[in-house]
Amino acid sequence: MSLVNAGVAAVLLRAAAAKIVGPAVAASALQELAGGRLRPPDGVVRLVALLELATLVLLVSPTARPVGYGAVAVLGLSFAALGAAGRLRGSDRPCGCFGVDNDKPLGAANMITGLAFAAVALVGLLATPDAGSAATAATLTSAVSSGWLLVTHRAAAATAYRSFLRRWGSA
Repeated sequence: MSLVNAGVAAVLLRAAAAKIVGPAVAASALQELAGGRLRPPDGVVRLVALLELATLVLLVSPTARPVGYGAVAVLGLSFAALGAAGRLRGSDRPCGCFGVDNDKPLGAANMITGLAFAAVALVGLLATPDAGSAATAATLTSAVSSGWLLVTHRAAAATAYRSFLRRWGSA
């Protein structure tokens, strides 16, 4: 369960980072769901990002993990509901969801990810408490997040690595 928690925490970390840095993308997707009437302020989107970060912290802390699972369930069901709404309305604006840089709108991926989050929360609440430490959980989250970044930005990572090797060889 530790690796699954780390995966959820990594998704929350990337999602929160994307909303903090560029809240306009998520706000635009939400505006489309509201029929183009009301665009949520950037501050509201950033507040959601803070809730995602708080959930991540709760999930990483062994003593607060049950509360974290509750928050993961709420976020997951919210993501699923937004995905369903986007699918029903025929959303075509990029949502920037889960920190992924692509042009996919709210839809099936949000529903699947949201329901997966809810399932993880349910299993986590019903399973025997994980005895792993906060340091272990944070390290696993960092490793999963770093690996995800390297895979999704492999061209930039390869360029940085080659540059590092050239500098290393000249020393």
